[in-house]
Order: sequence, then structure tokens, then C-alpha cells
Amino acid sequence: MICERCGKDIYKASTCNYCKRKIGIECVKSSRKISQTERVFICKDDWSDIRKRRAFKSQTSSGV
Repeated sequence: MICERCGKDIYKASTCNYCKRKIGIECVKSSRKISQTERVFICKDDWSDIRKRRAFKSQTSSGV
């Protein structure tokens, strides 16, 4: 697979929950577990957008 953010060849892709791009581990800025089975990822590009960063940080483990 190819990372949609940087264009590198990646083994495992994660989907950014804010821009919906397939990204590699090098392009993931942060991730967190929402529940036992669900993880939320944010890429480095979306981390620089303050609205998306606030939305990511405001998510709690009790729900989205």
C-alpha cells in the first residue's frame, strides 16, 4: 500500500478520522482508544488545524 499523505510504501495503513486518508505509522501524529475495539487516529496535517485537534482531544473514553 501507499501512504496517501507522504507517498511512501507502507506495510499497515491506518485511516485518519478527520481527513479519511490512509496513512502510515510515520504520518500518524496521535491515536487514542475510544473503546476496547475502536481507535481514533489523527495525521500530522490535521494536527496543525486547531479545530480538528480540539475535536480529537475532546473525545473521551465514554463516547465520541
